[in-house]
Amino acid sequence: MLLSVIAFIVVIGVLVVIHEAGHFGMARFLGAPVEVFSVGFGRRLWGFERGGTDYRISLVPLGGYVRIPGLGPDESDVVGDGAEEIDLLPRWKRALILFAGPVTNIIAAVFFIGIAYMMGVETPAFRTQPPVVGWIDPGSPAAEADLEVGDLIVAVDGSEVRMWSELETSIVTSAENLVVLDVERQGQRHQVTMTPESVTRYGFGYSGIQPPVDPVLVQVPAGSAARAAGLLPGDRVLTVDDSPVEQFYDLIRLISPRPDEEIILRVLRDGDELEIVVVPRDVGGEGKIGVPLIPPSKIEHLGPIAAFSTATRDCRRMTIETFRIIGRLLTRKTSIKQVSGPIGIAQISGEAARSGLDSLIWFMGLISLQLGIFNLLPIPILDGGHLTIIAFESAIRRDLSLKVKERILEIGFYALILLMVVVLFNDIVKILPNSIYNFFFSS
Repeated sequence: MLLSVIAFIVVIGVLVVIHEAGHFGMARFLGAPVEVFSVGFGRRLWGFERGGTDYRISLVPLGGYVRIPGLGPDESDVVGDGAEEIDLLPRWKRALILFAGPVTNIIAAVFFIGIAYMMGVETPAFRTQPPVVGWIDPGSPAAEADLEVGDLIVAVDGSEVRMWSELETSIVTSAENLVVLDVERQGQRHQVTMTPESVTRYGFGYSGIQPPVDPVLVQVPAGSAARAAGLLPGDRVLTVDDSPVEQFYDLIRLISPRPDEEIILRVLRDGDELEIVVVPRDVGGEGKIGVPLIPPSKIEHLGPIAAFSTATRDCRRMTIETFRIIGRLLTRKTSIKQVSGPIGIAQISGEAARSGLDSLIWFMGLISLQLGIFNLLPIPILDGGHLTIIAFESAIRRDLSLKVKERILEIGFYALILLMVVVLFNDIVKILPNSIYNFFFSS
């Protein structure tokens, strides 16, 4: 818990300060006055003044803010006594200053993810491979659809998917919604429909479509039937009693019906073929040798140029996926339960910190990108809302009064409060004990 709180403060604090530094830097570049640059909110604890700016550290360490006269009313006005009439900066200067904050977050996202790639990022190898069906979970939505092992999924609801990661995103965000899959099979293309199930408290969609996994034993736990027989990590299973094993699911399929029977496995180890006799244990009527299915992963350890090039592509892909998810949220094709708030971000921050510095830096890049995108949305009180007002003012060739702008910001302020209440409720529901959750939310 403590680690999660500390990691959350570090992640949010650093990224909000970076955001405000973007506003600050552009304002100073354009010669606009900056009264305050604060790291943190609330009461001023320490600081100094230079060049007309009060650089300060404030009490609450969750981010920071800048105060730029002439930029217009902001969130501090809508909860105060109202905006005073002030001389505004030219619209083009206001637009550039407002735009600089989110853009700085996006640039920071590329930087953080690039640094993570230079340190080494471990990812499942299949996520960047074409979405070929390797296995279909019996009893799942995919099992009831016209899908077969070996099918290549090329589109979901008309949107092209080229990698497993894109297919996963499309399925996860489509719980309880009919999806149309474009599938290639033996050179011919046809469409398949199915409805992913809603699983877990996050409302994620599950289809039962699994990627191909090579029959390589990544782990052979001590005390398992596999370890007792002499199997080792790195062994590739070739056959089970002369039945070919092309992927890990074949191993499960061939062993499961044979508990307590001797089975001969032919494996490839260090270039040599070996025959190993194993007796699967009876676990609930199924044969198990105790070897977990772990998809092979790869560590991408890149040089500076390749790292930042890959980070740029990742940020572009994640931006497209983000807008796709926003569209699905607005059309109610994706559950609001999938949106996480401060508690969820704190939990993930703690998990990333426990996984290592590289994971935490990569996560900071992801959140920085989301922060930049979110602030560009045309929602009053956010930078994108201010930019929308400036665009409207440019179209009518006059500025709206500060009172009108303040009323618009009030709407955005209370809308964000409502959204915060919803996501906090989601966060709390997700961490409730099963007994309490089932009492209140089970049908």
